Amino acid sequence: MSLFPGARDGIRRSPDLHGEAGRSGSIRFGIVIPAYKAATTIVATLDAVAAQSHSPISVVVVIDGPDPGLEALVSEHRLNCDVIVLPENSGGPATPRNVGAAWMTDRHEVDAIWFLDDDDLPSAEFLGAMNGLLQAHPNTMLACSSFRNWNDGSPRGVEEPDPVVSTEIELDWYLHNTGAVLPSFSVVRVAALHLLDHHGGRFRPELTNNQDYEMFVRLIHLAECRHADWCGGEYRITDSSISANGARAWSCREQANLMLGAWFDSKSLGDIGRDFRKRSRSAGRRAARERWHAGHRPSVVVDLLRRGFGGFDLKAFAVLARMTLGLDRRPKRGDG
Repeated sequence: MSLFPGARDGIRRSPDLHGEAGRSGSIRFGIVIPAYKAATTIVATLDAVAAQSHSPISVVVVIDGPDPGLEALVSEHRLNCDVIVLPENSGGPATPRNVGAAWMTDRHEVDAIWFLDDDDLPSAEFLGAMNGLLQAHPNTMLACSSFRNWNDGSPRGVEEPDPVVSTEIELDWYLHNTGAVLPSFSVVRVAALHLLDHHGGRFRPELTNNQDYEMFVRLIHLAECRHADWCGGEYRITDSSISANGARAWSCREQANLMLGAWFDSKSLGDIGRDFRKRSRSAGRRAARERWHAGHRPSVVVDLLRRGFGGFDLKAFAVLARMTLGLDRRPKRGDG
């Protein structure tokens, strides 16, 4: 029976992958990998999964729209993971992640899910480190590690077995360090997903970007989450990645902050809701700057004037003045 209309359920059923995860008391991990146009990267990612010292219970790759070439690469890989193919592209990783998580928890007894991207290169010790962290902190609902940014094609760093030292994530810290907590280097307990089902849902498909940010904010507010100051692998930087489109990324951050503002309002936390609406305006101005430097100047002028007059956003006028006078530098990836 398919979880998604038209989806092909489990082209190849994975064998027993218990390995280290079969030990009494250890965390049983499932891995969900959303995949889209990943033929040049996913084999290396699957190789990294196969090399994990703490083996997962199951791995499922959710291909976001028909792609026979990608499907063949995944099905033929020695990891022998399960494959789900969505009938059409969903526009972002939220739907594949949600479909994969539902498939995983419906078929396997897993304690936590690792939402790994299709192009990143985790350390062979990543699941082992997360296993130790979750066992040491049983109330932790999300655990993540640090990572290295890696420009595709450059030499990779050398893994060092540093001790895993973690601290609890505070919401203020996360809001100033959102790029430090990414799905590829995070594991989420199944219990946390069930908690989110009652508090706004899991990954929001209406966001083509920043779905993890929006969900992580809610989870960090609701439950204990921890960050390990330990390098869990390499985050691949490519020109074709979703976040490389700055205007779209910041427009989605604007939308995500509006959604979070409404969510906190629903929890009778109006002060926090107002803060997220303020953050939404800031993200909207950043999106306008990205579009201006990309050459879409007439529409940006209209947008910023609308924000200034209609939204009473005086900073929109200041941004427009700086750009018109040539005083605004082109935003770099990673700038706040």
